[in-house]
Amino acid sequence: MSEGILLSYPQRQWRAAICLGWPLAMGAAPVLAALGNLPLCAFRQLSGHPCPLCGGTHACAALLSGDVSAAWQANPGLLPLLVVAAVHTLLLAREALAGRRLGTPRWLSWAWAGSGVILLGAWNLRLLGQPCPILMTIHAAAPCLPGNRGIIVALFKPSQ
Repeated sequence: MSEGILLSYPQRQWRAAICLGWPLAMGAAPVLAALGNLPLCAFRQLSGHPCPLCGGTHACAALLSGDVSAAWQANPGLLPLLVVAAVHTLLLAREALAGRRLGTPRWLSWAWAGSGVILLGAWNLRLLGQPCPILMTIHAAAPCLPGNRGIIVALFKPSQ
């Protein structure tokens, strides 16, 4: 890796835009989720099947309200990807502030690949109608998770 190379102004702007885009996108998730039956996924609209990211808006809204269990229920494969993206964003922020390319750790590429495999595996289980084993483990531990469920309770409340 090329460590210590000065970043140009556009490169610093790009890194800063990524770091600012995350909070804006996460903040928009509860608003979009509250809109109800707004079709957010073209893949689902065209095929009738969920895409790998379906449930992502609800998962992000749940995470913002501190409800990890609801986030897992919305899309269990997405959470590892969000963790890797958050770590990568912090590394980009560090580079933007330093004004230098500090290098990307080798493990980050493996983390991206691994989280992508988990996302696709969870999607395949969802398409086959099978429960995700990780989801069942997390859901069993859910009563001990803290968090204000807020709007998420209304979105994920089972219909009676």
